[in-house]
Amino acid sequence: MKFEMLQHYRVLDLCEGISQFGGYLLASLGAEVIAVEPPGGVDSRHAGPFVDDEPNPERSLAHWAYNQGKQSVTADLTTDEGRQRLLDLVRGADALIEDAPVGHMASLGLAYDELAAVNPAIVHASVTPYGSTGPRSTWAGSDLTAVAGSGFLHASGDKDRAPVRVSGVPQSFLQAAGDAAAATLIALREAQRSGLGQHVDISAMESMTHGQPQNLSPRVNANPVDRLAGGLSLGGVDVPMLFPCADGNTICVALMGAAFAPFTERLVAWEAEEGFADEEIQAVDWETVAAEVLSGQRSPEIIAKSFMTHARFMATKTTDELWAAAFERNILITPSALVSDLLTNPHFADRDFWREVELDGGRSARFCGPLVHFSADAPQRTPVVPTLGGDNDSVNLERRPHAAATVAANDGPSSDGSELPLAGLKVVEFSWVIATPSAVRILADYGATVVKVETEGRPDTMRTVNPFVDEEAHPDNSVGYGVYNAGKRSLSLDLSKPESRQVVEDLIRWADITTESWAPGAAARMGFGYDDFSAINPQIIMLSSSLLGQSGPYSSLAGYGFMAAAIAGFYEITGWPDRGPAGPYGPYTDFLAPRVIVASLMAALERRDRTGTGCYIDISQTEAALHYLAPAILDASINGRDPQRCGNEDPHMSPHGVYPSAGEDQWVAIACTDDRWTSLADTIGLAGDGAAGWDQAVRRERSAEIDDAISAWTSGRNNAEAAETLQASGIDAYPVNNAQGCCDDVQLTAREHHIDVPQSHRGTMWTQNCRTRMSRTPPVVWRGGPCLGEDNFEVLTEFLGYDADRVADLAAAEVLS
Repeated sequence: MKFEMLQHYRVLDLCEGISQFGGYLLASLGAEVIAVEPPGGVDSRHAGPFVDDEPNPERSLAHWAYNQGKQSVTADLTTDEGRQRLLDLVRGADALIEDAPVGHMASLGLAYDELAAVNPAIVHASVTPYGSTGPRSTWAGSDLTAVAGSGFLHASGDKDRAPVRVSGVPQSFLQAAGDAAAATLIALREAQRSGLGQHVDISAMESMTHGQPQNLSPRVNANPVDRLAGGLSLGGVDVPMLFPCADGNTICVALMGAAFAPFTERLVAWEAEEGFADEEIQAVDWETVAAEVLSGQRSPEIIAKSFMTHARFMATKTTDELWAAAFERNILITPSALVSDLLTNPHFADRDFWREVELDGGRSARFCGPLVHFSADAPQRTPVVPTLGGDNDSVNLERRPHAAATVAANDGPSSDGSELPLAGLKVVEFSWVIATPSAVRILADYGATVVKVETEGRPDTMRTVNPFVDEEAHPDNSVGYGVYNAGKRSLSLDLSKPESRQVVEDLIRWADITTESWAPGAAARMGFGYDDFSAINPQIIMLSSSLLGQSGPYSSLAGYGFMAAAIAGFYEITGWPDRGPAGPYGPYTDFLAPRVIVASLMAALERRDRTGTGCYIDISQTEAALHYLAPAILDASINGRDPQRCGNEDPHMSPHGVYPSAGEDQWVAIACTDDRWTSLADTIGLAGDGAAGWDQAVRRERSAEIDDAISAWTSGRNNAEAAETLQASGIDAYPVNNAQGCCDDVQLTAREHHIDVPQSHRGTMWTQNCRTRMSRTPPVVWRGGPCLGEDNFEVLTEFLGYDADRVADLAAAEVLS
């Protein structure tokens, strides 16, 4: 019989807003998800955009985007009858996800302890702006202020203006909801063993720190990151990623170091052919120049000159010319797309990504399709959105039967004998950089034994990326590598040596999961494809992560998350309406995909444990990221409207922005709801001018006047003081943390977000704690990122059973290098 991944799980979704993405992710993997709504419907039903811009709770695109495949029941939780209805649902459920303010569920008598009294196995996940604990946990919060506290906002935007968030679709609660879904599945796996549930605590602010290892710079004596409109910095020189071209914008990753040098060399050769790159630029060794600049051996002016050359060259080319060259010349370059461009992109059509739904008037809408592609038993759900209360009379309140698992994780306890949720799970990782390594790190945090395979000749690129401790460039000194690889073992294995093949095969026999992020098709060409591995271990789960997936006309495009973010449309919606794109910071899709990766791996494990067979997972980082823009994609599909760059404005709140505070490049974020405007006007001294009575329409008309008044007030205070004063009046505000601000932030500190852990090269190394917290089986970060090859002997002897002579033979053959 066909098995749909999570078909044995029932999840209650009480989320009011965009955090509904968590339940949607679980539904897309086969879980039964029941949306529990108040009689008037959840907030998302009343938030635009709407079909044809006509408000209707059944035609909200914000609601459609993340409620496909769910059921809907109504319950008024302010009444005894409604609370009892929810408790009846809890008795038959496995998990519950909610995004209520801290303390609200407890005020209703529906906190985790009350739910567990009804069903001891229930997993209860809470998504809040700043987490369920800590001195600022009860502060008012929103997307803007959660992003502000994370450090991500300060790094995004133009240097000469305020930091700027991603426009169009709020991102922080989407990332938090993805974390909630992934953590819920981890907790459910543990509950299968113990029979006990627990509370899962998700902070949207901490979720947004995922791609921010630079926040640790002050703790490791490294230079902080500047705000660089989506680019980077090297030796004090701006390293842009986005360039204006003849008919739009393009992303070009012309970086330095072993992983990037071949691509940059090919770009410079093209520039030289057309007379743009002079002899000095052509003579640069792109593999070593960054290290030379950082060590003071060479002036950073050569970096500045090279990027001026790239800018002059790009300005002469059309997006079509640059896109063609990406394939013909194997250059890391891609046009920056509008959201509407996605709908006509032939690659997504070829991969059957879109789900067409007929609307009235002969029209159709395009919904985002699969988050990942499974080789077996992939859930096939049509994008049907439930009507409000449409399942009141049909929903099943009985406990859902759980078929007994036929296969457990490969025999053997985890190395430290812990009782963490994933104790005993074994993972072999051939992936690198951010997306998949950071997902696998979550597995390690919860007890999985992870062996990361690298080689000295081709180490993980993150080992070459700053910040470095004490600004010392060294492969075991990268803070980012440590953040994404904490808790793993390192095996240095030269896969070009014939003797390595037997080691790889033995690793696959040992493992439950393996991941890779080589170029599409490379694994199969090496003899390391899923067919090869499943012949060795039929229970193996293999995940391949790439920019655009393993199939489709553009699948061969080499690249990084900067490029996927451009293809997905994120650059064109980040910045100011009177300027070009100004972000987002970093390889943005690398920050989005990990939640989907973890959830998909946990779903595949559920299937494996019940069927006895593994499967193959193909994840396109770009396709996973498109779900984070789903409401905007529906708006473009139905209403023909592209989201525009709008700075920090918001369609539902005004004023809503980032304002200067005392000190250089210091800011505070403020998001004012209608019911808080009078308090804000009084605080900043506008109430006496009759401003207290201005409705939102008037406030938008007079936004410049209001912004000036707020700026005058905030400029005389440090950002923490300003935020604390506003929060005392219930006004949503938060300091826009830079790296030092994150290190000093009382909320992050109270939640032990930054931790100092053992690391062989330094003795100890600062890293980020796990983004998800569980009440009964909290994550454990037992070490920092491993030094290259430091666990060779342990892995080969204790995990694979090799004797010392065999290890010595491998070392003599230079296989372990």
